[in-house]
Amino acid sequence: MKLVIDSNVLIAAFAVRGLCHALFEYCLESHEIVLCEEIIEEVKRNLKEKVKIPPTLVAEIETYLRESASIEKPLLIGESAFEDKSDLPILGVAAASSSVYLITGDKALLALRRYGSTDIITPRSFWEAMRRIAND
Repeated sequence: MKLVIDSNVLIAAFAVRGLCHALFEYCLESHEIVLCEEIIEEVKRNLKEKVKIPPTLVAEIETYLRESASIEKPLLIGESAFEDKSDLPILGVAAASSSVYLITGDKALLALRRYGSTDIITPRSFWEAMRRIAND
């Protein structure tokens, strides 16, 4: 299944060993992760500036993401579609890739609940949904 993982989830996956890290590892093994350049750039910027990861390690993470995920160009989304213009590419890549889920911790994106055919859910909700499917 195709999934878009938002930058905040990816940053958490590389910053600490927790739910986001486990979710990312699971998605690598069992699903197709779809990203766009805007997500990768935001991950790099925040890992350097906020998490204070050394630039050489950030470069390795970028390479890993590019090798592990499909990088797609987002569809252009009209500015009236969403208040936060910086999130338009995230919605655009979900639409372009026909992803089943957009996994994010962004409250504004989560408030949409769905964009086109993509469900927008938290990492915890995705994890629980996958556990239910596995147990059925």
